Amino acid sequence: MESTTEEKPKYSGYGYHGGGRKPTGVRRVSFSVSCQPEELEQVKSLAAQAGKTISRFLLDAALPQ
Repeated sequence: MESTTEEKPKYSGYGYHGGGRKPTGVRRVSFSVSCQPEELEQVKSLAAQAGKTISRFLLDAALPQ
């Protein structure tokens, strides 16, 4: 009898296969803010006017200088 052994192709797609970002040494955490959609648009607009990301805008507003 002949045996046919098929090799499985190596994984080449996107996904978690030991991949991910390389560690940078900078630790970050995330948090969420609940608001109305209109409030979100206002915050986005104000952050853009200030030339900041939403995260930086909120942190600068919340933390004492």
